[in-house]
Amino acid sequence: MSIISSVDVGTLLGCQVVLTLVYAIVFSCMKISYPYLRGAGAVALAFFLATIANVLLLASDSVPVFLSIVLSHCLLLSAFVLFYSGVLQFFKSPRNIRYAWALTIVASILTIYLVRSHNHPRTLTYVIAISFFLVRGVIAHQAAGRIFLKIFAFLMAAYAVFALNRVFFLMLQGAPPTPQQRMVLQTVSVLLSVSFAFLIGLSFLLMLCGELLTLVKDESERDLLCGVLNRRGIEQKLSAELKRSGRSSQGLSIALIDIDNFKTINDCAGHAAGDSALRDVVTAISGRLRPHDFLGRFGGDEFLLVFPHTASSDALSVSSRIEQSVRELSIPDAGLPLTISIGLTQAAAGETAGTLLARADKALYGAKNAGRNCCRVLLHETSTPVDLKDSVLLP
Repeated sequence: MSIISSVDVGTLLGCQVVLTLVYAIVFSCMKISYPYLRGAGAVALAFFLATIANVLLLASDSVPVFLSIVLSHCLLLSAFVLFYSGVLQFFKSPRNIRYAWALTIVASILTIYLVRSHNHPRTLTYVIAISFFLVRGVIAHQAAGRIFLKIFAFLMAAYAVFALNRVFFLMLQGAPPTPQQRMVLQTVSVLLSVSFAFLIGLSFLLMLCGELLTLVKDESERDLLCGVLNRRGIEQKLSAELKRSGRSSQGLSIALIDIDNFKTINDCAGHAAGDSALRDVVTAISGRLRPHDFLGRFGGDEFLLVFPHTASSDALSVSSRIEQSVRELSIPDAGLPLTISIGLTQAAAGETAGTLLARADKALYGAKNAGRNCCRVLLHETSTPVDLKDSVLLP
């Protein structure tokens, strides 16, 4: 096997500089463009620090020892901790990384002291190797749970063990590695570092992209004005719940809600007041819903409520509380009351969303024809909308 030249190490370090810089720029751009991406900022900073450290290592022959050893050592340790911090932020993990930071600070102080003293080269080798081992080991020990964290822990553990290679030579052989051995170890170390940076950077990038796609999908199903599901979003929820109720034979009810005299509100108080009324009604409705209920803006001033695993009688109780909450609202400076009309129905076995919505719409028109500010229930076997006193409750 041919002896590995120093050019190989320099080339690998150069590749690592480019790789970490690219990741740093990519994650920074993602954080700037999408501030709500958890962990992207910490990971970007980690790769920036790693880039600076690798540049110092690459230029070790032309920069002071303090920069090539101490500063690069401190920056690399901090980069590991920052990357792990970003991963924990992404997963919303409650784990604390104070031990890793404490080890980093202690190792940095010892390294500075030993470099300044000029009398402890072997001790300096021990400190650098063991500090990398401990920091990586602490991170590997804490990283558990999700599959990415397990992979990250495995790679970090292997990386931590390899950090002890120089300690192995000093303790077992009583002497540092020969120039040839040192060249091989340096090359393997940098190659592992490049591979590690590539794998964890790519993995985190894929996770962020997946999160971004989820956020974009969620935004595409949200009504920008009211903050609830839009028509597409609520129809998808209805379709999914119909399939689920069909498989489990559990009830499903829906309610169409219309704000009474909404055109009058816009004409008399202005469109800004109308928008405010929509948001206030959504807030009032949302405050009365159960955790598993779904609310969406169906169009204009009309909303659709989906009650999974709920019979019409129970959905009616929720609707009654909603009506009461909305009645407590009014249009500021206009003296106009806010009321709603509700058309409620329960899905029959094997029923489609189209027929279910049509029946809820028919019940809603029954409520409007009855004078508004009320609810009407229309069940599958019923030919006309029923007011609440004939079924369960009349508000």
